[in-house]
Amino acid sequence: MDGLLIENLSFSYGEKCVISNFSLDLPLTGMTAISGPSGCGKTTLLRLLAGLEKPSGGSIKGIKPEETVILFQEDRLLPWRTVREQISDVLPKGRRAEADQWLAFAELEKEKDVYPDALSGGMARRLALARCCALGGKLLLLDEPFAGVDVRRRARMMERLKKLGIPALLATHEQDVVAACQRVVCLEGPPLRVVPLV
Repeated sequence: MDGLLIENLSFSYGEKCVISNFSLDLPLTGMTAISGPSGCGKTTLLRLLAGLEKPSGGSIKGIKPEETVILFQEDRLLPWRTVREQISDVLPKGRRAEADQWLAFAELEKEKDVYPDALSGGMARRLALARCCALGGKLLLLDEPFAGVDVRRRARMMERLKKLGIPALLATHEQDVVAACQRVVCLEGPPLRVVPLV
């Protein structure tokens, strides 16, 4: 897998044009920050890459939707499953022992037996991120992965993300997260467009 090539991509929600003739050529290695103001179309772009929305025009090459894993802006935790079960349930039977490694990844070892309603917002976000990463995939699509997570902890988690060796696109507002990525794509919109670096 050499790179992600988006050519003349277009998408609308009803009458609202969110993406129009959008093109982007990215190497699929390391961490890439997708930075831009709220509402510019970052989330829609990730949903298109994940195959959750279908473009009205254009093409996406270099990655198949079934090879991607997406972290939504909402944590989407199951209220009736413990912290450990949130992760172990998504792992194949032969790999469920790995759940403890992912709890360490999220710094949630002490919370493994509690339910989501006992977690802070930052804890829930870390759990959702760990569960997403545990799924594997050839490309991680992470929408605000560190919302509510304190600066020091997200710096540690960024290092762990890099060590996974899985290419990731991170839609984020946190400048420290942007700075920790290997490359940055600055966007504005709608319709979505790349802001040239001066």
